[in-house]
Amino acid sequence: EIAENIAVVKQIAELAALNVTGTTDLKISNKGGDATWDKFKNYFVENTLMLSLPFEAKYGVDLSNHEMKVDTKKSKITLYLPDCKLLSFQLRIDKMQTMSETGIFTSASMDDFVKAQKQLYREAEAKLQKNPSYIKLARENLKSVLSSYYSPLGYEVECVFAGTTTTNKQ
Repeated sequence: EIAENIAVVKQIAELAALNVTGTTDLKISNKGGDATWDKFKNYFVENTLMLSLPFEAKYGVDLSNHEMKVDTKKSKITLYLPDCKLLSFQLRIDKMQTMSETGIFTSASMDDFVKAQKQLYREAEAKLQKNPSYIKLARENLKSVLSSYYSPLGYEVECVFAGTTTTNKQ
């Protein structure tokens, strides 16, 4: 009964989410090249803005709208789960670092910072959603936690993630 308790497996899966931290950077500039005219133009109207923001991301399985299946055979449990994905993503605005270079007749406005933050968020989230190494780590982390739970009960665990072609044994 305990081996087939889907509510317990869901709780374990939520706790086994992989937390990732890092930094994402963005540089926006109208700066020209090294030609004489470009240097002259840069002196008057350059507008370069660089942002560096730490982020926190969480990868795991979303079991809220998924029918999970547990299959027990002798001393083996096969868990059919949705594939791991990015569950949450946050930029740590309180730890933002900025650098601005402007020409004599220009300045970086708050609007420039807001646009840059939005662009940075979109780009970073898109990269993280498709990051295969973090998704793989999330699968391995979930398998490891579930195996640790079932091991004392004498069960070997196999996780089958939806959308993947291989099974994952622990």
